[in-house]
Amino acid sequence: MLIGVLDLIQTGRIIDFKTSSTTPHAEKVAHTTAVQTSSYAVLYREAIAGLTKLADALKHAQRESKASDKDIQSVRQTLRSLQSVRI
Repeated sequence: MLIGVLDLIQTGRIIDFKTSSTTPHAEKVAHTTAVQTSSYAVLYREAIAGLTKLADALKHAQRESKASDKDIQSVRQTLRSLQSVRI
């Protein structure tokens, strides 16, 4: 598992905010960029997978809630019917 923070994802693009006050060496930049790009790709895929899983769970919870609401309404209707019965 890779843990990290993406600065910003905007319309499917990852935007990296640089905060270094010095300019790194060219060789280091090439290596760092390759590692960072690969890491971002993994983090992005994991983030999208996590959001998809969350959306599925929310949809499932919403369906269950609607079913529960229907069950409650059915029980209330039955109680109303029973209350109107005269002996």
